[in-house]
Amino acid sequence: MRLVVLCCLLSANLAQAEIYKTYDKNGNVIFSDVPSADAQQLEAKPIATVPALPRSVIDEKTKPKKDNKKSLPTSYKMTINGLASETILQKEQEPFNLGIQFEPALAKEHTLQVFLDGQDMGKNNLSPQISPSSLERGQHRLEFKVLDAKQNIMQTQAIDFFIQHPMFHGSKK
Repeated sequence: MRLVVLCCLLSANLAQAEIYKTYDKNGNVIFSDVPSADAQQLEAKPIATVPALPRSVIDEKTKPKKDNKKSLPTSYKMTINGLASETILQKEQEPFNLGIQFEPALAKEHTLQVFLDGQDMGKNNLSPQISPSSLERGQHRLEFKVLDAKQNIMQTQAIDFFIQHPMFHGSKK
């Protein structure tokens, strides 16, 4: 290892050959390491070097900061698009998806649970599908729960809606 360092240092000294400046017949400047009759020797200036920082300083500057943790929201503004409270839906209506938006965005440590009439529709389902034809006539409830990392309920919101069957009146003859 010492031999490699010594060779590098010696080659660096050899690389500091002298530089000569001359002009050609058209007045262009020519730099060379070979002297000519009318060449002017230039003064070699030392190369600027910056010493490396100690390893302890580099480690201190690059280690992750422990107190740089982003604080988690304690509540959300939840907006449900596609179904207003007390809406009346027809049984023959096509299935549709709701859109659920959070302000601020739902943190990855928090989960959303969606329930339809007490039945779990899944976690983190930000676009649950409602199929009126599969629901009985009458009142139904969609409930949205935001849970923290320990599965404690942070927030709930509910929407009540109704399914209506069409009534057909038979004609009398």
